[in-house]
Amino acid sequence: MERGDSETVFDGRAERQRKKFRLKYLEEIRRETEAIRSRPDYFQELDYFVDLLESGPDPAAISARTGLPVAGLLCVQAPFELVRAAGFHPFRICGGSAAAARLSAPQLPPVMCPALRSIVGAALLEPAGGKGFALRIAPCTCDWTAKMPELEGLVGSGGAPAFYRMDLPRLKDRDESQERWLGEVYALRRRLMEAAGGKRVGPPALSKALAVYQGAWRAFSNLSGLRAKGHVASAVFAAVAASFFHDLPETWTERLKRALPLFKASAQDGLEVFLAGSPVFFPNFKLYRLLEEAGLRVAGDDLCSGERIFPGAVFCDDPSEHGLLKALAQRYHQGCLCPVFAEDDRRANSVVAPALDGRHSGVVYHVLKGCHPYDLESIGLERRVKEAGMRFLRIETDYAEEDSQTLLTRLEAFRNSLVPARRVASVGWTRRRVDRRETRGSSPEHLPRAYRHAPSSLSCRTVSSGSQSRSASSGPLSFPAVPAQPSRQGRP
Repeated sequence: MERGDSETVFDGRAERQRKKFRLKYLEEIRRETEAIRSRPDYFQELDYFVDLLESGPDPAAISARTGLPVAGLLCVQAPFELVRAAGFHPFRICGGSAAAARLSAPQLPPVMCPALRSIVGAALLEPAGGKGFALRIAPCTCDWTAKMPELEGLVGSGGAPAFYRMDLPRLKDRDESQERWLGEVYALRRRLMEAAGGKRVGPPALSKALAVYQGAWRAFSNLSGLRAKGHVASAVFAAVAASFFHDLPETWTERLKRALPLFKASAQDGLEVFLAGSPVFFPNFKLYRLLEEAGLRVAGDDLCSGERIFPGAVFCDDPSEHGLLKALAQRYHQGCLCPVFAEDDRRANSVVAPALDGRHSGVVYHVLKGCHPYDLESIGLERRVKEAGMRFLRIETDYAEEDSQTLLTRLEAFRNSLVPARRVASVGWTRRRVDRRETRGSSPEHLPRAYRHAPSSLSCRTVSSGSQSRSASSGPLSFPAVPAQPSRQGRP
């Protein structure tokens, strides 16, 4: 066989493989959207959000829907408002497909974040790949995102616009870091104006974009509040959040406002938990499905695919161009609670403080294999949560379904170890690790003495974290000593 003939055979096999994995990719989307539609708490107003997800992440289709060229964002650290003010529609490039991850796996490092592996593989599965993007922006939050262009080169998914990389300073308490990030925002503004053909991004366009995303943030905060009350299932909440980037924020916000009153009649059962850790991207909602099967209900989260898709509201007293850009830079840098930042106690407080506010029975921490920042953080955070008297379960997984039964068993055991919420005397809500033999009855006398009072040394203030205001201390939390509990065999 001649060399040209062998190359033709190889290309033919590669094309057949792409078609095979694309069918699996489309099946993943279909299966997950059908699972959401078949829920007993599903109603017609949710069709809009599920239809957006079902249409897939095709930038050409999104551009036709929004009437704007699409700018792909590899991370929510890139300011949405600035991208929109320049005349582009910001779309977060997510990777939640197991089929896409498997397609690119042979050419990529074996221990790699499956979300980034899926993004690389999805560029091969989509008919136009990433060519439909007008430009792509990659804030270098972790090592994987910083190396994304090289990773794409290994697989050969060329043709898409080159990533414009933003250098993220990780020591955000330093004045020098804040000035550097402000410079990065100014540089991004110049790049966007170049891509827009010289269109100037001034105060009127910035103010209008800020108002648009402020409205979306408020509506999403209301949805988060309903979920905390048990009116919104975690899978439905995640689907609404994932659909945000598929349409104009004005349209998405209006549709969400219509749906909000209808969630009241669909309260969910199960012990409340707080979900933190690595993001959960559509269509891989395996974790939400397993949590619900185990009898656990997510009442709040700290995921950048969930409540933290918005950095919070942006307020500015200076309406000048510099004042607006500076406020935007501060909100996205100082307000971000990603674990890639060094010495960030507010990150730990954002998990510990909500867990103590009386709505959650424990913390489930999700780690994607190869997601090193969250993997490292889980060790210290587990200690902080347990010192606060809360139960903590670390779940490490990827996009494969083979570990589902093992994870379900661990989640069910975790649920059995939780103490339901109770009102203790007049001191407010408390949670403590208490042996079941010590929790019979509902009066405080049945609790050990150390658990009858809430910690009086906890002074909290309201800060904006993720999509809604949370209670967090201004410094590291201090808690009273918790006596050692009897050892428990078979602890999850």
